[in-house]
Amino acid sequence: MRILIVDDSPTMQDIVSMTLQSASFQVFRAEHGVEALAVLDVASPDLIITDLNMYRMDGFEFVSRVRQRPEYEFTPILFLTTESSEDMRLIGRDLGATGWLLKPFVPEDLIRVVKSVLQ
Repeated sequence: MRILIVDDSPTMQDIVSMTLQSASFQVFRAEHGVEALAVLDVASPDLIITDLNMYRMDGFEFVSRVRQRPEYEFTPILFLTTESSEDMRLIGRDLGATGWLLKPFVPEDLIRVVKSVLQ
């Protein structure tokens, strides 16, 4: 299964990538929404994990644009962010996000959630 990670922190990209690769997932990476939209054209991910607060294009706008593409209408999208407000979660859900995870995360929990969403 292919997973796209969208996060403007190279360190967080590394941690999430290593966690998912240890569970045999193929990982693609992007620093922000603009770059991630270009990756979608070549990677065809089965799942997208995105941060919320990023430069150039934040997670909300990115998710909104992903959902406008018919081929990604039903692709699961998880937010992985430090933002814990219920209002933000509701906005994410209304835009089409599948779930919301908080940083810092426990690697085993991330793998469990990813496997659950991909079933």
